[in-house]
Amino acid sequence: MAYEGKMKYFILTNGDKNPFPQIINWSQTIDVRKLTRDEYQKMPPFIQFNAKLGMDGIFPDVIDKPFLLLSREAMEVTALYDLNIPFLFFVLFDTEKGECASYYCPVLEEEECLAKHFGPGQREIILDRKKFSGAPLFRVRTGTESAVVIRMDLAESLLERGGIGMKLKEVSLSDGSILK
Repeated sequence: MAYEGKMKYFILTNGDKNPFPQIINWSQTIDVRKLTRDEYQKMPPFIQFNAKLGMDGIFPDVIDKPFLLLSREAMEVTALYDLNIPFLFFVLFDTEKGECASYYCPVLEEEECLAKHFGPGQREIILDRKKFSGAPLFRVRTGTESAVVIRMDLAESLLERGGIGMKLKEVSLSDGSILK
């Protein structure tokens, strides 16, 4: 289904001003290939990770690496915009500091909606409006990596509620006819 709306979209990453928790040994605990709508039900309903918070570290509302994690508040807001999005429950423990935080991992649709780039080596993500559905939160593959894309209304709603840890970079949209 082609997206006909005029809503802006952004790449969602972590802000770089605060030290965020570092998830330790996540690759031995979870198979990220199963974080898809087809495979997520094969994962355990509760996953615990060791994390290192650092001296002045905080538990933000959004963690984007190694996979997207949302605080309870951010998850509840996201669920208002996408009623069908499934979530997995994760807990991060910093055993050195004795602190923990609960997070929810949204199982995102991966959309094949990249427009072709203007030239070789261009790193800017351009989405083809005719190739994506207009979902409020989705993943797009950029070669060997992927990026989380968030719609402006959901991003504004998270920010209005005091969401911390978000960095937004606007994505260019194309109608598919000008890029070759």
